Amino acid sequence: MRYFRLIVDERVKNRVEPAAMSPLQVKDILTENQGQKQQEDPLFLAVHTNPQTVYPDFLEFPLPLASDRMKSLLEKYMPGLEWRAAILTDFKQARQDLYWLLRPSMVDCLSEQTEWYPNHTLKRLVLRQGEVESPVFRIRGLIEPHIYIHLAVAESLLRRSFRGIRLQKVEMEA
Repeated sequence: MRYFRLIVDERVKNRVEPAAMSPLQVKDILTENQGQKQQEDPLFLAVHTNPQTVYPDFLEFPLPLASDRMKSLLEKYMPGLEWRAAILTDFKQARQDLYWLLRPSMVDCLSEQTEWYPNHTLKRLVLRQGEVESPVFRIRGLIEPHIYIHLAVAESLLRRSFRGIRLQKVEMEA
């Protein structure tokens, strides 16, 4: 099996950037044991735009956000995937755009070969063979809230004209 990390294409100029959030806010929003009421409420994120601003189909920071089009595709691979509406709001231009907070299941699949920096951030990611059954997932034990996808999902994304998405191959255990 092959897996890829879903990342933002840095080559896209004038990409919309939501306001920064603290690591505690990000962790609180992404945790799985939130109250039901909080999950139903949309998340409002402030953005600053200009006439050249581009709205890509995937935003990685501060939270993993997918466009409506990308959400539709990912739901075909994982119908039970948890989503939360995220409204990107530009107060200056009175514009709002709908994105979806991607909250896939956490999978315990880190290999013993994974390497870490002294501050416990990821240096080199290695996944165990045969441990992942989910086509879209996050990895348990990582500080970073990265999204990982199966080869079939990656191919499906690349066949369509999604904007601002790159894929980074993940190393598998030998």
